[in-house]
Amino acid sequence: MNLRDSLLFVLGAPGWQITSTIVVSIGIYYYLPPDGAGLQVQVPEEIFLGVLTAYGLARLIGGAIDSLADPLVGHYSDRSRSKFGRRRIFLAFGVVPMAVTPALLFFPPGEPGTHEVFIYLTVLLCLYYVFFTVYVAPYNALLPELASTEAERVELMRLRSVVGGSIAMAYGILWLAGIKAFRELGMDANTAVQWVVVISCVVSLAFCLCPLLVVRERELRHQPSAMNLRRALGATLNNPPFLTYLFAQVIFALGIHLIGPAIPYFARVLLGRDEGFAAVLSLSMLPGILISFAFIQRVVDRIGTKMALVLSILILGLAHLPYGLLTPSAPGDAHDVLNLTVVVGLSALKGLAIAGVMILPTVILGQLIDLDQARTGAGRSAMYYGVQGLMTKWVHAASAALMSYLLAAHGRSAGEPLGVLLIGPVAGGLCLIAAGFYACYPEKRVRADAGRLIET
Repeated sequence: MNLRDSLLFVLGAPGWQITSTIVVSIGIYYYLPPDGAGLQVQVPEEIFLGVLTAYGLARLIGGAIDSLADPLVGHYSDRSRSKFGRRRIFLAFGVVPMAVTPALLFFPPGEPGTHEVFIYLTVLLCLYYVFFTVYVAPYNALLPELASTEAERVELMRLRSVVGGSIAMAYGILWLAGIKAFRELGMDANTAVQWVVVISCVVSLAFCLCPLLVVRERELRHQPSAMNLRRALGATLNNPPFLTYLFAQVIFALGIHLIGPAIPYFARVLLGRDEGFAAVLSLSMLPGILISFAFIQRVVDRIGTKMALVLSILILGLAHLPYGLLTPSAPGDAHDVLNLTVVVGLSALKGLAIAGVMILPTVILGQLIDLDQARTGAGRSAMYYGVQGLMTKWVHAASAALMSYLLAAHGRSAGEPLGVLLIGPVAGGLCLIAAGFYACYPEKRVRADAGRLIET
């Protein structure tokens, strides 16, 4: 693709990432708000089975449906012979419901805290995650097909991360600032959140339509898979390097999906400030992000894709451990300056890891897809993304369930802050474990085997 087409293609990523932020970050903020946000708790807060809340259970059910949909969508996308395009037809089918369903989450029926709201939340989460998979799994499968070499993939992913990632990260600031701005215009907190979400969904739909305008699959040389579902799953799982990568990715997903939704809680509970300051915390990562994108290719060239990813995850993990040592404060308190310095400094440090964690997992998965194609002769990238989704999507839900448990069981206010304090070290510890498993991925052997098979 030329630069114009590449730019339009990568705009699809911030489109679906915005919907994910709405469901994950704004969702937990709306249904289990921090103290002082001006919102009502929307679902029952009782803890059952030791660790589950109603919100956590709804997310787990949605995640289970999502994980089952991933390999099915991947398999049928790999086998599709649609004249509209085997990936493109799925993007067209999923784009509108994926963008519309998140808005409906913020108009629950019935009284807050009732089981009616829980059922509504669960059903809509299931619908959203199915259509999310219908769009995102084929979209991701196009990445290793549109960029055939590792260098091209790094560049395409860097473009996606610089353009799409910047938009997605800016949105992480803008939704917080938007709620504050609408409230200053006289809206109550509930209406302010609803307006932010509806506007966000319209923007998301516009972005997600862009790839449909430029993807021309007839120009790609990837053969549809002829395997049935059972054989396709077996061939994908009978790949030890992929399983190593997958296990590391599962642990990493569990940790990293605690991080984004926690920012408003850090601002409210640890620093005594509002959502506008939570946006400032996100913005403080920008210098580190710019540095990481400027130097990521040099780091990869020097130490390799795998070790660059390990280094990025180590930085991210270490940057979250100190949150557990803070004492909550308010502006002007004795601990306020120290807390501000630590939290802003750690946010800046996290920025250095962003390019690596956004770009390099896709590059490593591309290595594994190349090896599979060299062995089978078929383009089965969607199945690899599908199996990855099967194993990681429920983890996204488990992460939300874990966070809701920490907040409900251990507190999310300045008077009872332990739930918020624990998020940092729990997320950081999981990232450190994931870095250790990623270090076991046999990158050199995978690339050598793929090269040997292509030559023969």
